[in-house]
Amino acid sequence: MDIRFLIVGAPFILAFFYTLFWLKKWGAFNSSFDDNPKKMITKNDSSGENLIIENIFITKN
Repeated sequence: MDIRFLIVGAPFILAFFYTLFWLKKWGAFNSSFDDNPKKMITKNDSSGENLIIENIFITKN
């Protein structure tokens, strides 16, 4: 391997690992199974919203 590739690529490699370090420190990779059902929208809740959106875009001739 040529030393030029190492000189040019080293800052990008360091920035990548530095970003991963801060993301891990901020908790970006923490996942809990308890939070997922709370964030999900059920099909019954969104059915009324879909009808309203469809009525906006459907025009009668």
